[in-house]
Amino acid sequence: MEEILRRILSIEAEARAIVSEAQELATMLKEQTKGEVDEILAQAREEAKREAEALEEKARQEAEEERARILAQTQQELQRLEEKGNFASAVSYVVEAICGQGEG
Repeated sequence: MEEILRRILSIEAEARAIVSEAQELATMLKEQTKGEVDEILAQAREEAKREAEALEEKARQEAEEERARILAQTQQELQRLEEKGNFASAVSYVVEAICGQGEG
């Protein structure tokens, strides 16, 4: 009977050691995973920032190109109307183009 109790106590001690080792491993894996997740998130944020900056620059360039196109078109139409001697129509066209009411 004494041998059986010693064996039970020995098995119990082994079980505690295994549980403790498993808990330590779980803690280590949790910390490692958190570090990896933090790194992935940082990379994703950086990539999103770069993409947003690129989109912003593209939109800025497109807006500038559109502004330049409208300005050139307005200047051409103004010149055409001035050449016809119809200055009042030219002024009206420019005002409409600037206000966004012209077909431009």
